[in-house]
Amino acid sequence: MAHGGVRPGSGRRRGGANKIADRRRRIKSAATERAVSKLAIDKERVLTELAKLAFANMADYIEIGADGQPRLDLSALTRDQAAAIHEVVVETRTEERHLGPPVIITKTRFKLADKRGPLVDLGRHLGLFKDRVEHSGSDGGPIEVKQYSDIEAARLIGRLLSKVTKEAAEA
Repeated sequence: MAHGGVRPGSGRRRGGANKIADRRRRIKSAATERAVSKLAIDKERVLTELAKLAFANMADYIEIGADGQPRLDLSALTRDQAAAIHEVVVETRTEERHLGPPVIITKTRFKLADKRGPLVDLGRHLGLFKDRVEHSGSDGGPIEVKQYSDIEAARLIGRLLSKVTKEAAEA
C-alpha cells in the first residue's frame, strides 16, 4: 500500500483527524496563553490576592469613638483593603419621635472574606501542611512485603508478559 497504509484514491489524507485535533489543541492553548498573559495571571499575583484576604483585619475598617463605640469608617480604605470586603449592607429607616422631627437611622453591616481558606492555601503553597496518606494491612496492621529472589522475580515478570501477550492476541 502506498502512503503509509492509506489506499490510493480513497480521499483520506494521512493523519487528517489527528491533524485537525492537534490544530484545535494548539489554537486553544494559544488562546489560553494570550488570556493569561493579558490578565497578568501568575503565581505571584494569585498569592498576593490570597494574602489580601488572609490577612485582612477588622480594625482597618472601623474607628473607635471617644465614647468607646466602634464606628465604620470606609473613607480611607486602600484598594488592597477593599479587596477583602465580601459584603456590605446598608439599611436606612426613619424613626418618628414624639417631640421633634423624625430621625433618619442608617445601619451599615459588612463582612470580610473568609480567612481560613486563603490561609490554608497559602500554608500549602509554603509547605507548612503535608498531605499524608497512611496505608495499612489487614485489620489495621502493617503491610506485609514479600521479598523475591532475582529468579522468582524474573519468573513472575515472565508470567505477566505471557499473560498480557495472550490477552492482546485474543483481542
